[in-house]
Amino acid sequence: MVKPRTLFLTNRDDISVEYLIERYRQHHLNYLRINSEDIGLIEFEVDPAGITRCIIENTVFDLSQVTSVLFKRVPSKFNTPVTDEDRPYLNNERKHFFEGLYLTFSDAKWINPMFATHVAERKLYQLHTASRMGLKIPRSLITNSRQKALGFLNGNRSSIIKPVSNGLQVLTDITYSIYTTSISPAEFGDLDLAETFDTPVFLQNKISNSADIRVTTVSQHVFAVKITKEGNDVDWRKPDIKKHYEITQLPPSLENKLLELNAFFGMVYSAIDLILTPDGEYIFLEINPVGEWVWLENELGMDISGKLLAELL
Repeated sequence: MVKPRTLFLTNRDDISVEYLIERYRQHHLNYLRINSEDIGLIEFEVDPAGITRCIIENTVFDLSQVTSVLFKRVPSKFNTPVTDEDRPYLNNERKHFFEGLYLTFSDAKWINPMFATHVAERKLYQLHTASRMGLKIPRSLITNSRQKALGFLNGNRSSIIKPVSNGLQVLTDITYSIYTTSISPAEFGDLDLAETFDTPVFLQNKISNSADIRVTTVSQHVFAVKITKEGNDVDWRKPDIKKHYEITQLPPSLENKLLELNAFFGMVYSAIDLILTPDGEYIFLEINPVGEWVWLENELGMDISGKLLAELL
């Protein structure tokens, strides 16, 4: 029987977790990785008054000694075939089971706590909170009114449209992301939308920038990277855009505000996107409680993994 010290709750494609797990192997530390796609292959045994075990490929894991949890994903895809009529009930049962199970590890250190992650991913609330804390944000509008949207777009020199959610689309055969993109009043006007439509759109004025800034935080440690890109694409995260990275230093007052934002959401780790304007102003865009970081460590030698390990061990 294996008694893991750390629980990794993630998915098969998570490179950052694999990167950390390699460090665990080097130190001969016990861990358990549970991928959201593999839930149907894992046998669970939970006694709410005591024992929690799971069996994976004939190996029994006793979860009673878990002291830390790295949380990335709650299962959202299940392999068990169900009828359309049964699907909502069964998916809700599964959701409540896993959320309840994870909450039993309340004495463990979480990066990040499950419900803190859930709250912090809400972009509208992010911007509301960041603005109240004194961070500068773009002029923004979330609306389901065609007239209000066009009025906003016409009032800006240039604008962007972005997902209200994280933009990640998980389908049966493919996973892809919807990125931030520029949009004009004419382009929006050409969309086949009712005067009041059922899914709000997220619009912002397009900020002139000299660079994008990715800030990775682990506890009180702040890793800031300046990103410059070729071309006029709005979203530097698109994989086909050529980018240059360099380590940069944020003003201490800005670092403190970002750490305060983390503390407000109850997070140990975050990936924060900012814009640096030609006038030297920093504009807050969003905070991601499960954002990626490995490519920055590989590109620039930043010891993000070391700081995460120190928090988990």
